[in-house]
Amino acid sequence: MNIFDRRVLASGALSGLFFALPAAIAQRTVFADAPMNGLMLFIIFFAGALAGYAAARPMPMHALMHGAAAGLITFLGPQCVFLIAKHQFPNPLALIFGGLMFASLGTIGAYLAIWRDAHDAAKEARS
Repeated sequence: MNIFDRRVLASGALSGLFFALPAAIAQRTVFADAPMNGLMLFIIFFAGALAGYAAARPMPMHALMHGAAAGLITFLGPQCVFLIAKHQFPNPLALIFGGLMFASLGTIGAYLAIWRDAHDAAKEARS
């Protein structure tokens, strides 16, 4: 039995990749030694949380797990692009750390989606 809804994961991962992939490419190529490098890193981290938010917004059965998986997919997308482009495998510890970090960011985004939905429902009940 699969607990993941593929449509929800795809929508969350696509929304995260929409921001993460161009920002990651720009960070490693155009802005490698520029001050904009930090801004690109912030956009990449934001994309991980956005993926979790978008995956949890339709309120699937396990919203936090969907958010974590969407955040992880958002991390793996740019990593696959750089793996193909550079023809060298990144450090396995960096992959594990990055995957855990983006799964955490996705969980935070999913929690915000759940909190916002509960807050809106409570506001609607008071009216």
